[in-house]
Amino acid sequence: MVFPNEKTMAKEGCMARKILLGGVLLMFLGLLVWGQEVPRERTLVIATGLQPSTLDIGVGYEAAAINVNLVVYERLVRYKPGSVEVEPELAKSWSVSPDGKVWTFELHPGIVFHDGTPCDAAAVAFSFQRAMAINLGPAWMLEPIEKVEAVDDLTVRFTLKRPYPEFLQVLANIFGTGIVSPAAVKAHATEDDPWAQEWLSSHMVGTGPYKFVEWVKGQHIILRRFEDYWRGWDGVKNNIEQVIIRYITEPSVQRLLLERGDVDIAMDISVDDWELLKGKPGIALVEKPSMHATYLRFNCAAGPTADVRVRKAIRAALDYKGMIEYVLRGHAVQMQGAAAIGLPCHNDELPLPKQDLELARKLLAEAGYPNGGFTLEYVYESGHEDRRRVGELLQASLAELGITLKIIELPWPDLWERVSAADPARTPAIVANGWWPDYADVINFLYPMYHSSQWPPVAFNIGFYKNEEVDKLLDQAQVETDPAVRCELLKKAQALIYEDCPDIDLYHLTTRIALRDWVKGYVYSPIYTEGFFLYDMWLEK
Repeated sequence: MVFPNEKTMAKEGCMARKILLGGVLLMFLGLLVWGQEVPRERTLVIATGLQPSTLDIGVGYEAAAINVNLVVYERLVRYKPGSVEVEPELAKSWSVSPDGKVWTFELHPGIVFHDGTPCDAAAVAFSFQRAMAINLGPAWMLEPIEKVEAVDDLTVRFTLKRPYPEFLQVLANIFGTGIVSPAAVKAHATEDDPWAQEWLSSHMVGTGPYKFVEWVKGQHIILRRFEDYWRGWDGVKNNIEQVIIRYITEPSVQRLLLERGDVDIAMDISVDDWELLKGKPGIALVEKPSMHATYLRFNCAAGPTADVRVRKAIRAALDYKGMIEYVLRGHAVQMQGAAAIGLPCHNDELPLPKQDLELARKLLAEAGYPNGGFTLEYVYESGHEDRRRVGELLQASLAELGITLKIIELPWPDLWERVSAADPARTPAIVANGWWPDYADVINFLYPMYHSSQWPPVAFNIGFYKNEEVDKLLDQAQVETDPAVRCELLKKAQALIYEDCPDIDLYHLTTRIALRDWVKGYVYSPIYTEGFFLYDMWLEK
């Protein structure tokens, strides 16, 4: 099978890639000269195409920020490297009341923020109060919290409105739960910005092993070792003094820089470049199954896709076999509904969509578009080669139905600006969108993306989907303590969502990380998929 426009694109793209690589190398030389005070052999350089729109731990809800948040900020608890088991982090122990509504955490003593101020129970309470007051992004996970209070310097208590079965897993998630310095917030707060959101959108002050140095948007973030880190450095193998996260959206450029040794880790290697790296001396390839889900999210409130028959027609038009076998070269599995396959309470009875152009034509005719005759925008994030190719695959199929698909590439901040607007008229007809689980539970896929309370700008129901029965089922599942009853509620919600077709559930990509073999200690995390436990890593150059 020849991919649409592949030969033409290859010819046109060759010179562009050479020019881009030359520009990237020049920027690299400048960056390394700037950072000469830290030797290259003590600097870890990570290449990624994902750049966050904000660094604010109480606001950001993007996979692009995971690699920074995981090492600058810390949480009360975390997911143990390599597993979904929760273990202590800032807290050394915890207890829960018999009714499940009061959680008490004891902190490790002697922890300080990067600004030198103490990280105590009052700081923990402040961080949660701030995230709840801002009420954006990850705040939906904190809604069951009634109050957070410092009992004494090292004891913090959460009182919940109701039992919250997944509360510990929520606290271990990367978004909204990192502890930020109250002193830093107060120093940069204003009357119009009492929580210092503007300043914290481009600065970070946490307790982690690495502290924030600078963010040059579109180019890099630099982190440096925090010498007063509470777990200490004596006897630790880690010799990484500086971390540079480079934003490079072209996968082939990431591959070339990795081969040259100019970057140590490449996070966005395309399936084609992955094959080219196999067997290359000095390069280690890590590939793991993941719960990372990719969707095509429809605008359910404006334009032709506001009609469910049009949405279902587009779902029927996509070549799923070609998507998995050709576009992704087998590095993915097709999704079955909106939630990750393998999670408890996943609905295994949902159908797997297949290409059916006759069904697509029938549905379009019923919707009043027997010959197509309209144009749709398809927007994807820079750096996601797979989403571009899926767009081209869909474009070819829709052309047979008389529908023009206009494919638009945008960097994440620009894409987020469009999809986070409260006006559906600004939202593209189709957005290629990924979802990384915050914690290992089906409701983490369903509530933030399909509950109507999560419409923009609050959270990630970016297609303005609404079904009151789905809302009711998800609300009930959030408070249900009987596991069997809760599962039935979640399975019913998944079935209704599939029938409403607010999106096309595409695939679960494998997680692929390419490293130079001098990078040691990397452990894959099924939850923090884009992150690295840098305190436990080291370089052998």
